[in-house]
Amino acid sequence: MENKNMFRDAMVVGFAMFAIYFGAGNLIFPPFIGFETGTNWIAGLVGLVLTGIALPILAVVAVANAGGTFKDLTRPINPWFYQVYNVLVMIGVGMLITIPRTAAVAYETGFSVILPMVDPGLLKPIAIISFFALTYYFANDKSQVIDKVGKVLTPVLLVILVGIVILAIVNPLGAPVATEIANPFYFAFTQAYQTGDVLTGLLCAVIFVEALRGKGYTEKASNVKMILLACVFAFAGLFVVYGGLEYLGATGNSLFEAGTDHTVLLTGLVQKLAGNGGLYALAVAVALACLTTSVGLTAVLADFLNGISKQKISYKVGVALTCGIGVIQAMGGVAKIIVIAGPIFMGIYPISILLVILGLFSKYVPNDGVWKGSALLVVLVSLYDSFSIIGAIAGFQLPAALTNLYMTIPLAGQGFAWIVPAIVGGIVGGVIFKGKKSEAVVEAA
Repeated sequence: MENKNMFRDAMVVGFAMFAIYFGAGNLIFPPFIGFETGTNWIAGLVGLVLTGIALPILAVVAVANAGGTFKDLTRPINPWFYQVYNVLVMIGVGMLITIPRTAAVAYETGFSVILPMVDPGLLKPIAIISFFALTYYFANDKSQVIDKVGKVLTPVLLVILVGIVILAIVNPLGAPVATEIANPFYFAFTQAYQTGDVLTGLLCAVIFVEALRGKGYTEKASNVKMILLACVFAFAGLFVVYGGLEYLGATGNSLFEAGTDHTVLLTGLVQKLAGNGGLYALAVAVALACLTTSVGLTAVLADFLNGISKQKISYKVGVALTCGIGVIQAMGGVAKIIVIAGPIFMGIYPISILLVILGLFSKYVPNDGVWKGSALLVVLVSLYDSFSIIGAIAGFQLPAALTNLYMTIPLAGQGFAWIVPAIVGGIVGGVIFKGKKSEAVVEAA
């Protein structure tokens, strides 16, 4: 009976994990990765699985292993690191990217598909303003109606997508054709940054840890064991959906022009595969699922603004501010949001991946210097990556001497310049702090 309950409890938490990662705005990336990698779609799938599925799920394990909260995980670096990271993620990612993207995706794959006869110049502002008006209403509503609706919508959307995946496998649109992507693995690896799910895993892990503690798994060993089992269910669900959509994009990449927008590609693939009926079903489900995601994220962000301002920004003002910025950002469209997201994710993702790795193996890390040294060098390299993207967008170049220095770093040419500095920084930091026991080890003991 105990094993049966463990299986059931892990499955419940695993599906909850899947639902949180499954933000409807993420659906546009797997087909795009398949489309761009073409005949190399398997290499693309490996990159997508690593940063879009495996690392986000392992982030939960890392936090659980460190004590149960993101603050516990980052303690060996410095207490202020937790605060800075939170601000960057909440404002830079949540307010400027993720929440506006839900509205933009809802419009481009939902409203514009359901109401194609309406002039886009009129429909777009009405749809996006209405979307955030509903977000504002439900984020301030304490009846939890939207949560109940979301519990219905996620399974409905999942059923639709699994149906699309089955159709893509049984009746593929065509054979993948070669593309000009020189390094499909790196392309997919970094494109999957756009899901933001490693950040989600790090900051939301406490939800799953506490859920299992509430089910009686209070001992650290049993809690981590159950987290691992729950992760298996979440991984399976995400792999089927993301992997299937990536394959769909690869098999249909000869049917669309190079440079096709993410949302246009998704809706076009589904229409060719399942006809207008499948397209409309997906459009309605995605639009409503985007709304539930937007409401949940807006509530979290409003709480964060209230707390960090020491109640000077009220919860309702935080909701209104988030929705107002969301309208402005979403009006630019999904493509613009993705461009803005590029340098932000390139700056924050490597350090997030490092935290996951160190958290997973924290009991083997000799002292805090390993955390401090590796984090410092990874952040410095990531800042270069971030500013180089900003320069490419804005039309300026970083100093040639700095670029030349960067290119001397091993793996820089392959797009992974941060890996060797992480190792070197960890070794140097470990030597400097030799003899001082790591706080991570203390927590893990």
